[in-house]
Amino acid sequence: MIKNDNDAHIKNIKNAKTRKENMEAIKIKEKTIEYHLERKKIKNCYIAIKDGEVIVRVPTKTSQESVEQMLCKRASWILENVSEQRKKAPKQYIDGEIFSVLGKDVILKIVYDNKPKFKFKGNTFWVSLLDKQDENASQIAQAFIEQFYAELAEKEVEKAMRKMTMKVGIAPKSYKIKNLKSTWGNCSTSGNITLSKNLVMYSRRAIEYVCLHEICHLRHMNHSKQFWQMVSNYMPDYRLAEQELKK
Repeated sequence: MIKNDNDAHIKNIKNAKTRKENMEAIKIKEKTIEYHLERKKIKNCYIAIKDGEVIVRVPTKTSQESVEQMLCKRASWILENVSEQRKKAPKQYIDGEIFSVLGKDVILKIVYDNKPKFKFKGNTFWVSLLDKQDENASQIAQAFIEQFYAELAEKEVEKAMRKMTMKVGIAPKSYKIKNLKSTWGNCSTSGNITLSKNLVMYSRRAIEYVCLHEICHLRHMNHSKQFWQMVSNYMPDYRLAEQELKK
C-alpha cells in the first residue's frame, strides 16, 4: 500500500510525540539516558537510535532489571551515537553540499540551463535548474539525488547479495531495499531480508558486509558466538566494515 506523504508525515509527528510522552530514564556514570521502551512479541532485545532518541525493544516478559542491565552494558555506545546523531544537521541540497557515494565524497554543484536535469560525473552531482530565483531549487535537487541513490542501491545491493549468497551457499526467500533509518538491514524469522538504500553511501565492502550479516542470520537468528564465527569465516576483516558504517 502506498501512503500519502502528508499522512506519513503526520503519523511520524504523532509517533514522535507518543515517544516523548512515554520516555523513561536511567542514570549511568553521571549521565542520564532517556529512552522509550517497547515490549513486543519478539525473541531478542534491540536498542535503536533514531533522530537522537533511544528506542529499546524487548520481548514482552523482559524484566525492568534486565532492560537496565542492557542499557548499562551499552551505555558508551548509546551516548556516543545519540551525540553524533544530534550533531548531524539535515542535508540542505544547496550548491557546495557534500554527499557520499560508495564511500567517497561527492560535491553538489547547481547550474542553470534550459531544463532541469541531473548528472553524476567524477566526484560531482551536477543539477541543472531553470531559474536562480526558483524557490523549489533544493527540493528539485533533493528529488534528483534521492532517485539516484535509489537506482544505485538496486544495482549495488543486488550485486552484493548475489556475491554473498553464492559465497555462503544460503539465500533468503526474498530481499528488498527500503529507506531504513535506524538499521542497515534486518532478517525476518520467515527468511526475508530487508536492506537500507542508504548503504550506497558506503563502500562496496561495507555493503557486502551488511548483506553477509543478514544472510548469516538465516542460519543463526541471534548474535551468538556461532553467528560471529560464521561472519568471520566468510569475511575475516568484517570489523573494518563495521567501523566504516559507524562513522
